[in-house]
Amino acid sequence: MKVLKTNVLRHVMYELNGGYLVLPIVIMLFLSSIALILPKLELSNESFGRWAQHISWLVPSDPGMAQLMLGATAGSCITIVSVVYSVLLIALTFASMQFSPRILSSFIKDRVSQTTLGLFIGTFAYCLILLPSVHSGAKYLVPTLSLSVSLVLSTICLFYLTFFIHHIAIAIQVNYIVDRIATEAEGTVDKVFGPPLSGFPAETEIIAEPTKGTRVVSRRAGYVQFLDEKKLTNIAESHNGEVFVHRGVGQYVPGGIPLLTIQAPSPVTDELKRKALSCFHIGPLRSMEDDVEFGVLQLVDIALKAISPAVNDPSTAINCVDNLSRVLVKAATLQPPTNYVMDEKGVVRVTRRQTTFPRLLEIAFDQIGPYGKGDMAVSLRIMRVLYDISGLTNYPPYLTAIRQMAKKITTACRERFDADDCSELSRRLTIIESRSRS
Repeated sequence: MKVLKTNVLRHVMYELNGGYLVLPIVIMLFLSSIALILPKLELSNESFGRWAQHISWLVPSDPGMAQLMLGATAGSCITIVSVVYSVLLIALTFASMQFSPRILSSFIKDRVSQTTLGLFIGTFAYCLILLPSVHSGAKYLVPTLSLSVSLVLSTICLFYLTFFIHHIAIAIQVNYIVDRIATEAEGTVDKVFGPPLSGFPAETEIIAEPTKGTRVVSRRAGYVQFLDEKKLTNIAESHNGEVFVHRGVGQYVPGGIPLLTIQAPSPVTDELKRKALSCFHIGPLRSMEDDVEFGVLQLVDIALKAISPAVNDPSTAINCVDNLSRVLVKAATLQPPTNYVMDEKGVVRVTRRQTTFPRLLEIAFDQIGPYGKGDMAVSLRIMRVLYDISGLTNYPPYLTAIRQMAKKITTACRERFDADDCSELSRRLTIIESRSRS
């Protein structure tokens, strides 16, 4: 059984990679260091100077013209960044209003946008730092090679600008947004769930909250974005105790509400409570780092808005249902995550509730089904997904959950359509029920 042991380094990298901070700054610092080092090498190293003579035709030899070129390049880069990213933010605002405000997190992680921003501000910094190296008068100096690099960077920026506009024009289309969310959700399923199933999955036990032990309350309100299970396990093992987590990843915890219970033979000190709370990262937003349900909810949000009377876009809802099937199929064919984290001796140290396939199935279609009962195309697509998944598993609890969801979808549609219109829906329900009872 796979046990997820999240480490802090992976969480930090996940947080830093999801914004316009790390990659643009790294590119800017790299290009700035080149602007500091290259002119000095060009002056001190004769081989650099001779090689630069071969490309002297690319850049002006007059110091005034060289300074003008660097100034124009720097000004153009910072102007383009201001205009393009202002327009991008407006486009993303409209996209969030049209589909769901939670899709903005996936755009912030877009590598093309991060790289483009880094190249433009990096070229801007390169030109500014290189500008004092161009001298006129008695100390006549034009660093030809360094100026040539600025010209190359300008060309790369123009290419990336064109590519960036093309990329964003495609990325804000709903099909690509849905595909990106589903792909990230599939990756989270691979991390949280276990290896491919061989036979039936391990039974999921019902977890009862402990009646004994010391409850530790949360000091702040928010969503549990990250839980360092490895550190929490080590803390419990060092005190020969066990920790029960009341609010796991993805759940909201108000300040002052019990977050975990520590059961240990020795008294639970304030220092131990502080160490246990430090294993939880709580913030205002949910994160898909270890939260499979959040990825499913984003697709559900887009589908619900699409089939609302104000939008009336069943094609988008169908696209969301299709991509939900990707996540559900993967979850149905992998070993579900265990609710227990054990130490090396096999002693249970941390207990927390983990998501399961029936839970994901409920989140995926419990709202779309009844809300979309007025659109037969959406209901039929949901039934096709349930039909497909029922053919992939013979595990009775999974088949029972699929059958119950299929009956709920069919019952809701029969309230709006007559028997002839629901004939295909009933046929698929009959097949699903026969599979779940075989």
